[in-house]
Amino acid sequence: MKNITNLDIKRQRVELTKELSALAIVGVYKKATMKNKIEIIGLVEVLKHTEKNYSDALGLIFKLEKVADSSKLISKLSKIHLEAKVLSDIERLAMATKPDPKANKKEIPSIIAPTYYQKHKTTIVMTSGFIAVLLLFFIIKPSKTYKPDITAVKAKQEIFIQLTSRNGHKFINTKINGVLTTFMLDTGASTTMVSESYLKSQINTGFLNRRQHFLRNTYYNIANGEKVRAEVWQLPSMIIGPKKIYNVEIAVISGIEDEEFLLGMSTINKLEDPTIDLNNNKILLKQ
Repeated sequence: MKNITNLDIKRQRVELTKELSALAIVGVYKKATMKNKIEIIGLVEVLKHTEKNYSDALGLIFKLEKVADSSKLISKLSKIHLEAKVLSDIERLAMATKPDPKANKKEIPSIIAPTYYQKHKTTIVMTSGFIAVLLLFFIIKPSKTYKPDITAVKAKQEIFIQLTSRNGHKFINTKINGVLTTFMLDTGASTTMVSESYLKSQINTGFLNRRQHFLRNTYYNIANGEKVRAEVWQLPSMIIGPKKIYNVEIAVISGIEDEEFLLGMSTINKLEDPTIDLNNNKILLKQ
């Protein structure tokens, strides 16, 4: 049973499915309204890290729109959207009923008033730029920041969390209730998973209790196709690198070992629009 995330709902609304090729994604973008194009670019920016067809599609869209990156494209689309609305308002004003000149005995000199766009041009341009910046963060909910941890490295104005490569897998260190806990990064999993013994140890310390932190029972399909039962709990907090994230859902499954913990994307996405760079063993964070 797969959890449906907000990202899945947004993908379905704009018809961006996993099966689409890069060219098909560009086709959806070309047919979309100006408002939907802005939302599509935001979604593609997130999906490009885990689905290659979306990474390829983003490059094609940049060539189509003749821009270098997403921020410039969203700024361009926002400006076009605003200008179209302003022109529409001006046309409606122009079509309004004009007074009959014969009704006036004296001729009154006509005064050409400046258009709405001319009067507010500076405000419109500044607003479009501000909207473009905000739209880059409309998917990921900002989380609280925390003092940097030793697992974060800052170099050349770049903040990232270091990953460890072992046997073809990527591992990441976290702190939960002051205890160093290592997870294997799994970009294909939506939920973070731990063992029953780990849950019991956190209950024994008083960090967790069933009345306050137990959420529900559910079932998951694991890698070998087997369907297993799990309890879903909510960690009050977790430290990953320089970030302290809150209300982290974990699935507790019997039969997994302490060295087999998985860190899913629902937890990674709490890091404020992270960029996963598996080739260089790091997760880039926004400053």
